[in-house]
Amino acid sequence: MKPLISVVIPTLHRPNLVVRAVNSVLNQTHKEIEVIVVVDGPDEDTITAVRSMEDPRLQVVINPRSLTAAGARNVGADRATGEWIAFLDDDDEWLSNKLERQIAFVSECEPALVSCLSRVVTPIATYVLPQAIYDNSAPLDEYLFDRRSLVMGQGFIQTSSYLLPRRLFDRVRFNVESPHDDWEFILRLSKQKGIRIETVPEVLVLLYFEENRGSLTSSTTWSASLSWLESMRPIITPRAYSSFCLGVAGSRAAKEGAYAAFPELLYRAFRDGSPTLWHVMLFLTFWLTPQRFRQQLRALVRGRSFPRSA
Repeated sequence: MKPLISVVIPTLHRPNLVVRAVNSVLNQTHKEIEVIVVVDGPDEDTITAVRSMEDPRLQVVINPRSLTAAGARNVGADRATGEWIAFLDDDDEWLSNKLERQIAFVSECEPALVSCLSRVVTPIATYVLPQAIYDNSAPLDEYLFDRRSLVMGQGFIQTSSYLLPRRLFDRVRFNVESPHDDWEFILRLSKQKGIRIETVPEVLVLLYFEENRGSLTSSTTWSASLSWLESMRPIITPRAYSSFCLGVAGSRAAKEGAYAAFPELLYRAFRDGSPTLWHVMLFLTFWLTPQRFRQQLRALVRGRSFPRSA
């Protein structure tokens, strides 16, 4: 008997996008599903659009006020009745065999969070991530944050690929106060609970990045990212600390034009981390080159550009 999978989709003020996301779930080859759309605040257009789909596997939960994407995911998971839980952002979509391939991949494995490859679509290019699949042999934080190139990192695990047993979710929930709740979720699952991260080596998710539209996840400042890093320091390695400090927080500071952050981030990276030459060169690149140029360079390195219809 195939397991019931509960799919949680948080959304707000994006009726057309969430309908696309929901359809990609309802069209899964794994039919034993329930779809829980959490509308994160008053939004009649989205409520009407989703309810008009009239599928018995679909339910709509309405938050009276916004709880952010992390809170909405927790609300949806609390309503779930399946033995597995999957998450999908409202602006992404799944290939039709996503759940079937993931369930088959872990059918003989110990409990794990299951991910997959994603095809990333941006206004200037299409490419596949991650470049290297996580094999659980190194610390997950180093896999996610340690950049060994000026233009791209090897590690990548995104929320729309998550599938995990319900009993694992009950051990680690999304932190509604976190500016990086998706990273924090899998880091705590891996580094505090000892849960493996498995990845189906196939493209099963379509992610749409770098588009000019709002998000349930509020824009995070460099100082908020740095505060989060400090809160996570007990489980972050020195190499991952310096890479996040200079790569993630540094990128945000440069984008904000927060020049006072330049010496502080360098100081913290050397004081509390273990920076490499790549970390420092990447940090300097953020401040010395335009963001648009870096995006085009990443597209060139990761793969050739495609029309948006690709």
